[in-house]
Amino acid sequence: MSRLRECLETLLRGGFICPFSQPDLHQAMLDQDLAVRVEQGLLPLGRVLACIGDEAAPDTFYAGYASLDSPQDRQSVASELTWLRDQIKPLLDFIRLYSRAEGSDVYLAPGEEVSFSRLIEAIEANTTYAEMLRDLAGHQIFRRISSARDNKDSLGRALEALTDEGFLVRANTQSANFVVTGKMGYVFMALEWVAAYHEISEPENRHELAAVQGGLEL
Repeated sequence: MSRLRECLETLLRGGFICPFSQPDLHQAMLDQDLAVRVEQGLLPLGRVLACIGDEAAPDTFYAGYASLDSPQDRQSVASELTWLRDQIKPLLDFIRLYSRAEGSDVYLAPGEEVSFSRLIEAIEANTTYAEMLRDLAGHQIFRRISSARDNKDSLGRALEALTDEGFLVRANTQSANFVVTGKMGYVFMALEWVAAYHEISEPENRHELAAVQGGLEL
């Protein structure tokens, strides 16, 4: 399969091309000639090539909509916004657990590695973190946690759920650690837009931004 077709098919099914989830495709997309050909392939379908990060070397590529003139496109955007609304609360709850367990104002930025062993060690040592982990089962995305045997199993299922949704990828086939993908960056970008739209003052760091956005009634 050609690189052009791979890129187009990935983008058109709602995928995000970043150096962590699709390193080969991302490297290929940094070639301006291929990026132009991808853009040209998307336009007849009412889509545009969108990106996150430095315009000269984007962190993440995804397909946006050229316009919302079509009822079908408006419906697709409405569905995407519904999906985004449904992901915000569970993601923020996981990020709060992760941040507290790490003991710093960190957030799940694309490229950040999530250490299973370090995270479970903190959870096992603190009943509050263990409760936060169990509470994740109340979200649809983390529903599989409800039948977990213990904290280790619960954390494994939570990370698997985030991997299935494309927010994480395994660091490598032999590792229990995970790497945050550009799809998470897309959610943060959308949250920043929502915060700006609602005229929320910009916090000093992303961790505070997550806390502010957790209170939005989306």
